[in-house]
Amino acid sequence: MTNLDLINIAKNARKNSVSNRTGYSVGAALITEEGTVYIGANIEEPSILGLSNCAERVAIQNAMSHGERKFRAIAVVGGKNTSEEVDDTLMPCGVCLQYILDMCKNIDIIMYMDKKLVEVKVEDLLKAPFILK
Repeated sequence: MTNLDLINIAKNARKNSVSNRTGYSVGAALITEEGTVYIGANIEEPSILGLSNCAERVAIQNAMSHGERKFRAIAVVGGKNTSEEVDDTLMPCGVCLQYILDMCKNIDIIMYMDKKLVEVKVEDLLKAPFILK
């Protein structure tokens, strides 16, 4: 599976977003080492935004609830609910970066930046991660 294939799955997952509060929908697609893909979409809690979940964490929790523990990459896309176009500045939030680091170790993060499809490591985006020793 190519990075573009994974991005397209994330775009499709974005359609499942529940994001009426912010108007910004995000989709994620996580691929295991064996090649199984698990999706996630951001789910916003209508009254207390802090109870919401990002698409990346939903995809990881979806995979882990199916017994998966070894992952290769996660693709993330997002944009305004009123548009099928994806934002080329979206990256996982700090909470998701820490979560990816803790739960998925050193996987690739695939996203659009400056109108290009890029693949980076979590350490490229999270310069000072918390590491429990």
